[in-house]
Amino acid sequence: MIGVTNLFSLATRNLRQSGILVAFVAIVAFFAVLNPTFLSPGNLTNIVLQYSYILILAIGMVIVIIAGHIDLSVGSVVALTGATAAVLVIRMQQPWWVGVIAALVVGLLVGAWQGFWVAFVGIPAFIVTLAGMLLFRGLTFLVLSNVSLSPFGGEYYAIANGFFNGILGGYGVDVFTLVIFGIGVVGYAVWQVRSRRSKLAHQQSVEALPCSSPRSCSSRPS
Repeated sequence: MIGVTNLFSLATRNLRQSGILVAFVAIVAFFAVLNPTFLSPGNLTNIVLQYSYILILAIGMVIVIIAGHIDLSVGSVVALTGATAAVLVIRMQQPWWVGVIAALVVGLLVGAWQGFWVAFVGIPAFIVTLAGMLLFRGLTFLVLSNVSLSPFGGEYYAIANGFFNGILGGYGVDVFTLVIFGIGVVGYAVWQVRSRRSKLAHQQSVEALPCSSPRSCSSRPS
């Protein structure tokens, strides 16, 4: 009974911080009840493929938000880099890797341009990226000459929709993916343990661990 109480206390202690996780679990459970195939491997694969670019953009946005800024030009920058790659690969018939390199170079130049105004001139990122949103969207139409280009096909299609064969084999499962997942879990656990020990060594406050018995709880220093 004490163990259940401790688990409940641990779960509700930081409910405000873990609210997004709770909402995510609730949404997944809701759709899993409505559609039994929602959590099937095939459907999860389709979701990852369709929204993988959002994950990549979110990683960059998180870094910007952590720094206390905001980037309103993300969509326009993506459009400009994609338009540059499309012109080179589709219209100019260049190899696929030329389009990839060109898109990366354009992204780096855009980042350096906006970073200069924010870091060196001191203009707020909100203003700079708001102007960039309009500027780069206009450049996208200029690069494309107001004409849509498609399809990429070839290697681009294989990169976006292809699959790696099992590097380590496996029957019904991808052993390589499981190994990477296991390494990530173990690495995270080791990092958490070392971080806790480091805080205790420097007499910093840490979260209390669940008590296994009343005696262990009463013996803890307050």
